[in-house]
Amino acid sequence: MRKILFARGRQLLLVILGLSTLVFFLIRLSGDPVLVIAGPDATEEQIASLTEKFGFDQPVYVQYVRFLLNLVTLDFGRSFLTGEEALGLVLSRIPASSQLAIAALSIAVVVAIPLGISAATHPGTIRARFAQWLALAGQSIPSFVLGIVLILVFAVQIPLFPSFGNEAAWSLVLPAITLSSFIMARQLRLVQAYASEEMLAGYVRTARSLGYGGFRVRYRHILRNVLVPLVSLLGIELGTIIGGAVVTEAVFAWPGLGRTMVAAVQARDYPVVQASVLVIGVFVVLINLVVDLLYQRIDPRLRVKESV
Repeated sequence: MRKILFARGRQLLLVILGLSTLVFFLIRLSGDPVLVIAGPDATEEQIASLTEKFGFDQPVYVQYVRFLLNLVTLDFGRSFLTGEEALGLVLSRIPASSQLAIAALSIAVVVAIPLGISAATHPGTIRARFAQWLALAGQSIPSFVLGIVLILVFAVQIPLFPSFGNEAAWSLVLPAITLSSFIMARQLRLVQAYASEEMLAGYVRTARSLGYGGFRVRYRHILRNVLVPLVSLLGIELGTIIGGAVVTEAVFAWPGLGRTMVAAVQARDYPVVQASVLVIGVFVVLINLVVDLLYQRIDPRLRVKESV
């Protein structure tokens, strides 16, 4: 446990330093934000005044050192567009993104695990072919197409759910289904593939020879071994979709972090972009820590190696 926490703590510091350096220099390749802030009708005096106000008249290395010093106190500055504190603005978007991500992952897991195991234990049947078709459709249909179709069907033709925003609990249904489609497809293929391999293992034949029922073999023995790679995939998925559900958030006007970050990039809002990237990086590291701890909970062999 201590080794894992120490390793992840060191990794977190490296991630923060690496991401801060990378985003600091890359965002400056997008152009001068003063031109966007001042507008097309700004005079040279106004542009010079804004340049000095935001410190862009200083050399880049001076700006970088000042950025790192402010980073120690989690001071990313204020948004160029709204004047809000950048970190506070980013953190205010986390609940909506987390809500959407968790709902999408839950839908994906509920569909992928039973269907994937059932398809693996009954090859060549209708359920196995349905699982293959569903996985193919989930990976082939773009999320913006699926989102628009769901809006047309279930918000316009059959007005069951809201088509945009996050005003009510039902607003989560359509964007969560849209976001879960690709995730569910990957999980379904992974569960089916690993479960098919486990079906050939000796312990499955032994369990069946001892008279254990099919349900117990599938969900007590096979599922336990499938959970290790599945948890790894879930950790990766959760870390990426919190800040990467840009298309889904745009289609449904969902007030999440991905949509905010894209808008900040387009507006060259340096503080918000830098805060967004670092918050997502910290989330990914923390999620990987949780995944490592879950590994040891799921697979006792990992606890043995850790104790040795």
